Amino acid sequence: MSIATDVVQRPMEAFPPEPELEHERSELSLPLVVDGEVKEVIRMESLLKMQRSAPVLNAAGVRQFEFIIVEWEVAGFCETLGDWVQITLSPNIPQPKSVCVSQQHGSDYPAIIVYNAIMDVYLGKRLVDPQYVGLAVGADVMQIPPRNHVHFQKAFNLGEGLDIMSASCATMASMPPEEWETKATEFRRLRAN
Repeated sequence: MSIATDVVQRPMEAFPPEPELEHERSELSLPLVVDGEVKEVIRMESLLKMQRSAPVLNAAGVRQFEFIIVEWEVAGFCETLGDWVQITLSPNIPQPKSVCVSQQHGSDYPAIIVYNAIMDVYLGKRLVDPQYVGLAVGADVMQIPPRNHVHFQKAFNLGEGLDIMSASCATMASMPPEEWETKATEFRRLRAN
């Protein structure tokens, strides 16, 4: 899977001013550790849909906006395991708020963005890590969606002796909603019973 590069990248001087349902795509790199040794870096495509609020001035005097991840579909084929690894939001679980906060007074950028999600991890059609509480952080963000790396802060488990270590997310870009829905449907079919 590869990410299309024809998406318009708009430079930003301030946080997006209005609430919005944002559709994004990105690439994840997840190091697969088998019995303590990195065997493969799984390349995955990520589709993120988030409901973003309008920016506000917080108690510290810097601007921020909150958002909730509404849908998340991630898929990548693992050569070592010979199967698809997938991540999706845990169903019927209220998702925590995420936040993007300016790093200084008087300007929105650079900013720090923190993504929070409760998710399920699949290996093929098998749920291997349910309701995993995930956290990802990006610093020195200069636009939304961020164009710099965002790093997952916690590892998760794929089974006995199989772990995914701290991962990174890159090449984030906005995506047309119709294209997002088509691709997300493809990902859901991979784990359908």
